[in-house]
Amino acid sequence: MGFMINISLFIKGAVLGLILPALAFLVYSNIVMEGDMLALYYQLKAMDVHTHVLSLCTFINLIPFLIFMRANREKSAKGILMVTIFLALFVMINKFLF
Repeated sequence: MGFMINISLFIKGAVLGLILPALAFLVYSNIVMEGDMLALYYQLKAMDVHTHVLSLCTFINLIPFLIFMRANREKSAKGILMVTIFLALFVMINKFLF
């Protein structure tokens, strides 16, 4: 029973770590391009700053990570950290390969 709770907290942290950067990019696209996310991505790619914006959107995961660490919720913080590392690797691969 305790093992399932730990897995559940980890998954909740991972899902939160995925949702927050997407939400940040959605807010940014609503401000800059009136909600057209795909057009904004291609425009940023043409200016060669798409990885900068994606990494800044990933940076928002720092807020819940610090909140979970302060509240001693290490499993949720590990989920957020794992997703943040994967997103950072995605941004790095996107920068150098595409």
